[in-house]
Amino acid sequence: MEKLRRMFYPESVAIIGASANPEKWGFGILHCLIQGKYKGKIYPINLQQEEILGLRCYKSLSEVPGKVDVVVLVVPAEILGPAIEDTIKKRPAGVVIITAGLGEVGEDGKKKEAELVQKLIDAGIEGIGPNCQGMMCSQSNFCPQYVFLFSEPGKISILTQSGNVGASTLGKGVWYGLKFSKLINYGNEAVTPAHVFLDYLTEDPDTEMIAVYVEGAKDGRAFFESLRRAALKKPVVLLKGGQTEAGSRAVSSHSGAMAGKNDLFLAACSQAGAIVVPDLDEFFHAMVTLASNPVPNGNRIGIVTWGGGWGVLATDGCAKLGLELPPLPDDVFDALNKMLAYRWSRNNPVDLATSGGNRGLIDAIQIVAKSPAYDGIIHIGIGISSGAKKMVEESFWLNTPGMEKMKELFIAGSRKADEILATKILKASREFNKPILVASDMACVPEPDNWTWKVMTTEQRIIYPTPNIVAQSMNYLVRRRQILDRNK
Repeated sequence: MEKLRRMFYPESVAIIGASANPEKWGFGILHCLIQGKYKGKIYPINLQQEEILGLRCYKSLSEVPGKVDVVVLVVPAEILGPAIEDTIKKRPAGVVIITAGLGEVGEDGKKKEAELVQKLIDAGIEGIGPNCQGMMCSQSNFCPQYVFLFSEPGKISILTQSGNVGASTLGKGVWYGLKFSKLINYGNEAVTPAHVFLDYLTEDPDTEMIAVYVEGAKDGRAFFESLRRAALKKPVVLLKGGQTEAGSRAVSSHSGAMAGKNDLFLAACSQAGAIVVPDLDEFFHAMVTLASNPVPNGNRIGIVTWGGGWGVLATDGCAKLGLELPPLPDDVFDALNKMLAYRWSRNNPVDLATSGGNRGLIDAIQIVAKSPAYDGIIHIGIGISSGAKKMVEESFWLNTPGMEKMKELFIAGSRKADEILATKILKASREFNKPILVASDMACVPEPDNWTWKVMTTEQRIIYPTPNIVAQSMNYLVRRRQILDRNK
């Protein structure tokens, strides 16, 4: 694993095919390395240029002084052979082969790819690609990838066969304020197999949660064994592309992978301990949920809402997934009944019917969360004040002369209420060691004035958009508990 460690925490990197043309991948990757504030030595390789982006260029890799830990190959397929020969002479720990047009384009491409990469394998050099967008390690500020995306150091790592799936997941996560450790786009899986990268992430102290997008595994048995080892230590979410006949045909032209028997593949992944999801939306929500919440002891869920309809929909969502919704124990009922108005629901879900104000809502969540009758809590309606800020700002009443101070107080009070609620929810989750997931269609999108979202992301949590999605997300945590219990 030492060579892989050097790939992610390198002291030096060379880019064969570095370009001064902003439209070329060789420019984009060099730009990302610099923009990402990589502290190691960067060696652009270009026959025509003396300098690119302030860095001296070299005519060949052999001219580069000293060792090179990682070589990034951004050259056309027809000249990849000589570039690999030069790379082998330098003996790096690993290569990132961006080059496409090989194993994914037919039998001739597969044969050429196999011949070229075998030389790297024989030389003991690890490799990502070919046909990939690159990689990222936020802890070392190492970002040799084409997509202009960076992350603050975090604990989520993405292992993906597809560059754009990895980029979209990373991009959405960064937009939501999440932090990542590594992104590995292994492409055609021609040099280092996916299961080896999975083994590395399993032992990586900077990774606490692994998200995997796969279209097919060249060594299925080894992949499933690595998945099993990973899931024993860390949550693993898996999305498979090519689940339909049409999708399988697309897989062969995309990454060159064989999709295989889809149902058998997914069953094996699930049996190995991965939390298998059906689509990209659930992939994202499962990833962030498992990365940022305590695992519940069971599947008994308490629901606390501002309004009845939200509670009904959340109840439906939980029931469809097999989550239990126990009635309120006597002590919980009595505590809630003493402080809430007569119109509250008197059952689980706890519908406050807007009674009690912000203080009443906080107390209700804490009372239900404290009860041993519930393993996890769902709250729907958080961030209403943040969502209503625009309406307050446009109110004709608050915009009449002389109402400036009142308007200011309305907005300041709303902000304080939302911030206090979110802070108390996070504190209760820590205190009772239970997941408390929140949903609000009004406050789920990251925006500068979304005060609730800002508080939640301090602990890498998000606001889910709908009652159904928050129920699904709670179920991911329950499934993780089942996996842990199964392997005791």
